[in-house]
Amino acid sequence: MDIRKNNNLYLLTKSPLWAIDPRIMPHLLSQLAVGFIPTWEATKPYALGKGPNKVAVIPVEGVLTKDGPAWLGSNYNGIASALESVAADATVKRVVLSVDSPGGEVTGLPETGALVAQVAKAKPVSAMVEGLSASAAYWLTSQASDITLTPSGEVGSVGVRMMHMDISEMMKQMGISVTELHAGNYKTEWSPFHPLTDEAKADMQTRINAVHEDFLTAVKAGRGVRASQEMAEQRFGEGRMMSAPQAEAHGMVDRLQASRDFYKAIMPALEIEDQPQQHGIPARRARLEVERKRF
Repeated sequence: MDIRKNNNLYLLTKSPLWAIDPRIMPHLLSQLAVGFIPTWEATKPYALGKGPNKVAVIPVEGVLTKDGPAWLGSNYNGIASALESVAADATVKRVVLSVDSPGGEVTGLPETGALVAQVAKAKPVSAMVEGLSASAAYWLTSQASDITLTPSGEVGSVGVRMMHMDISEMMKQMGISVTELHAGNYKTEWSPFHPLTDEAKADMQTRINAVHEDFLTAVKAGRGVRASQEMAEQRFGEGRMMSAPQAEAHGMVDRLQASRDFYKAIMPALEIEDQPQQHGIPARRARLEVERKRF
């Protein structure tokens, strides 16, 4: 048995709750199931500028996990460590969340979102969405002081999902019968070796609803009066994605602007070069007398 494949599937099963754009899940499942590991890796946090007026850039890229590998995406532990570091660094005057992510797992997400909001009370935290900020990524994005979105980008997918894989028929066709012994009435109710009962589904739905309410509360707190009344009443799209014009019109973002122009505006002396894309995610780097300090 391929250990690497087991480790890949573990990334999807260690946390039952996910806040992720559902469009990405079939692709992610198929890639991890065959042990595919891309050469792309999420960018590490770094600083732009010199002296006492630095801008800290904290990437929020790819599939977000609590402590997963860089080839999958940024992880909450790394984002949180960078936030704590820049909060304590007097030379960092502004923080930028560089976002391009379909979301990820819920474990570790609320705490990281709360940390973004906390840092934003001490110094400006700008979110620069360079394409996509969906679900868990938007939870983090919404806690920033201001949000800029590329004109061709989209944000949203404010929702939560759980998955249950019933492999009982597959096992039956393989001639394998699984007998599960357990203590505790509900110990095996989520087992993949039998279909979910209505009682198990109801329990799962209760957990999903609770996290969804936490998600909505965080977005409401982050966007405040900037979100339109219509958007608030519609519970921020109930899982739908929004185009850039829709997002701006409803206060999900503050402005539409290309990332190149955004960085030029916050640091006029810099020139921003776009590097070749890696697996569809732009790897952007700043040039021209820039000191890059890893956090």
